[in-house]
Amino acid sequence: MARTGTPRSTAQAFVDHLNVVLNGTITDARLSLLAVPSDESAFEITRLVDDVRAPLELFGSSLRLFVRHTIVVVDGHCQTESYGYRLESSAKAGSWLLRWEYFRDVPRPDYVYPLAHLHVNGAFAPDGAPIDSLHIPTSRVPLESVVWHAIAEWEVTPRRDDWRRFLGESVAGFHERRTAH
Repeated sequence: MARTGTPRSTAQAFVDHLNVVLNGTITDARLSLLAVPSDESAFEITRLVDDVRAPLELFGSSLRLFVRHTIVVVDGHCQTESYGYRLESSAKAGSWLLRWEYFRDVPRPDYVYPLAHLHVNGAFAPDGAPIDSLHIPTSRVPLESVVWHAIAEWEVTPRRDDWRRFLGESVAGFHERRTAH
């Protein structure tokens, strides 16, 4: 069923949902909705600090989470065109530990990698070769799963005791929305 409203109001509802998830679990920072000038139904979702894209500070941790999510409103729902989520060790540029990426369409003709993938900023043993350009295939990853990972694996302090249930309910909505359209 298509929702009614403008593309901007539909996109803003999605951003509001993401902010409820983030603010209910791991940060007080908020994401913003930015219009894409060339398309009135396209938007970027990210955090802005003084008009500059910035990572979110996470509770009880020096880690940061950078979010850049591009959507297009189609038939009253938000369709993800791409995302990049980076778990960063600090606010310093280039400090990312993990990077989840997704592209709906191949970004350029010579792009042979899986459209949904994970990068790890590390090295292979025993030769120590960097693996930051390795594209590890994934399915699309909802932001809720990245939040869950930050809490479970990186000891980010959750705001609530029932964070598993809270994220589980939200991610169930992701799966329903993803398969409905």
